[in-house]
Amino acid sequence: MTESTEIVSVRCNHCGAPLQIAANARFLTCTYCGSQLEVHRSGGAVYTEVLQDIDARTQRIEHDVADIKRQNAIEQLDRQWAIQRQSFLVRNKDGSTDVPTVAGGIVGAVIAVVAGIAWIIFTASAGAPGFVPLFGLLFIGGGLFSAISTLGKASGYSSAESQYQVQRAQLLREMNEPEKKDA
Repeated sequence: MTESTEIVSVRCNHCGAPLQIAANARFLTCTYCGSQLEVHRSGGAVYTEVLQDIDARTQRIEHDVADIKRQNAIEQLDRQWAIQRQSFLVRNKDGSTDVPTVAGGIVGAVIAVVAGIAWIIFTASAGAPGFVPLFGLLFIGGGLFSAISTLGKASGYSSAESQYQVQRAQLLREMNEPEKKDA
């Protein structure tokens, strides 16, 4: 039994030269310009496409997909930070929130301690019963507890924000760096 090889005529997509190929061929090299070609079949039509063009488009698509993934990672990191940031904020008397600061914790502690000492001195000198001046110790204790809490939140906020900034900067750097070729 002999196999018959059918020949198909196509043109080089790069230089336009006429080429004769086997009907079942998928790839060829143009004998005129040396371009590497892929053979495409669509219905009754047969045409060629330069492989380097396909490779360049594929690399652009890969680069675009990588950028989209990095952008999504940045957006996810930003959403996570917004949620985490809320857990550190301190609430003011009017219900608004602020970023906790070391200075705020220290000022709050000083005010509470001074108010507690003033209460003790004022009530003791006024001749109040023995347990009334002790409320000053509650002021002092509450102020110190609040200060320690605020200092802890300030420290945690600073650390978390720093970590967020480092991660975000790294993602932005990766996004702005040109694609590195594998050697």
